[in-house]
Amino acid sequence: MAWKWFGVKTLFRWEAIGKPKSIDDNYDEATLVEEQIVSIKARNFNEAIKKGEKEAKENLSEYRNFYGQKVKQRYLEVCDAFELFDEPNENGVEVFSLIETVSHKVEDSVLIENKFGKEQSAESFTRKREKFWDAELLDKVDNKIVVRKK
Repeated sequence: MAWKWFGVKTLFRWEAIGKPKSIDDNYDEATLVEEQIVSIKARNFNEAIKKGEKEAKENLSEYRNFYGQKVKQRYLEVCDAFELFDEPNENGVEVFSLIETVSHKVEDSVLIENKFGKEQSAESFTRKREKFWDAELLDKVDNKIVVRKK
């Protein structure tokens, strides 16, 4: 059986666990949901799913944020695959495609919000996600990074 390329989609949830040491105006109780699509070489759809699930379970992250909380990534045990028509050797190759049936009464803005979240400024978007940054990693990366005062 010939090897084929697949785009394999998995879903993760990031949560900040434990009581924060302190909070500021940017702190909230939100979690992050990550839809990840990776290219996988496999002989068939079922093998691609198995490889995608294995990768999802093996590459989970856990670290501390600036608020002193443990940030933990959970795999939501959902996986789908799409056989690529072209090899992924250049930009713009379709890696995943999902077609859903939706009532004509659902407005475009609702569809966009459901898939991409509510529109917000870039600064607000970044600030609200600081809770999910790895404090130790950012301290080591670059002295230019402004670390939150506790």
